[in-house]
Amino acid sequence: MYGVVTLSLKITNWCNLNCAHCCECSGAHNPTNFMPLTRAEQYIGEFQDVPYHIMQHYTISGGEGLAPYQFGNPDYIPTILSCIYKIDGIPTIKTNGVWGEKYNMRAETLKSLAKSAYLGNKLLTLDISVDEFHNNLTGVANIIADVVQSDYLLPAIRICLLGFNTAGTKLAMDNLRQKLEDREIHSETLQNNDWGVYRNDDKGMRVVVGAEHEVHNLGRAKQNNVYTATGDPAGSYVNCLQVDNNNLAILNYLYAEQIAGRNLTNVMNSLVMRMSQDGK
Repeated sequence: MYGVVTLSLKITNWCNLNCAHCCECSGAHNPTNFMPLTRAEQYIGEFQDVPYHIMQHYTISGGEGLAPYQFGNPDYIPTILSCIYKIDGIPTIKTNGVWGEKYNMRAETLKSLAKSAYLGNKLLTLDISVDEFHNNLTGVANIIADVVQSDYLLPAIRICLLGFNTAGTKLAMDNLRQKLEDREIHSETLQNNDWGVYRNDDKGMRVVVGAEHEVHNLGRAKQNNVYTATGDPAGSYVNCLQVDNNNLAILNYLYAEQIAGRNLTNVMNSLVMRMSQDGK
């Protein structure tokens, strides 16, 4: 196997949205069924012993990666973040940002995430979907504006916007920038099409914009054997091992095996063998 391996914790398949392209078929019809915290801690610990070149980047995803806050469990995400920070890891949380529409939910969630980042002494990244499938621009604009306008949040939280190289995503990104302007958050395009976003006193941050991917899977519109995500692993030098809330381990969005009763080294060896047999 080439490249490095990252670990993604899929904590739930519940999501408040029902996007047409979601190949996981996440939605509000699914139970939250959060991954037990003891299991999340176990996976993070065992990943350190996997005999491959691991990258200390850890993703919390779903479904909706910040769903525990929406279900009255404010300690769940900070507990996982604490485990990641203890082994000097760098955390990313995938979210649709709709929770940003509600002031109290937004304030409590951002404050909690920033506290974890300060305790871990590392930036925390929010990967937020912005494309033609997500009706979430108001919430996303509120989140970015709150982070930029707060001297407490700004040093702790990093924003990455994820979309596709389509006209629909470009329109969504343009509309988001207008919503930011309406909140007196000014933006400029930087190198690599990232944004610089600034408040009136010119304090601000770089927002990473990742909108270069094709839509490789149409999810509900086209069911297939892809287990998760819309990314295309072909040609990538970063391998993703995802462990989910139903005891499934998935390598590079293609190869899946049950993980119950096995450690990550055993599972990874088996998945890599299958991938090698396919010439990947």
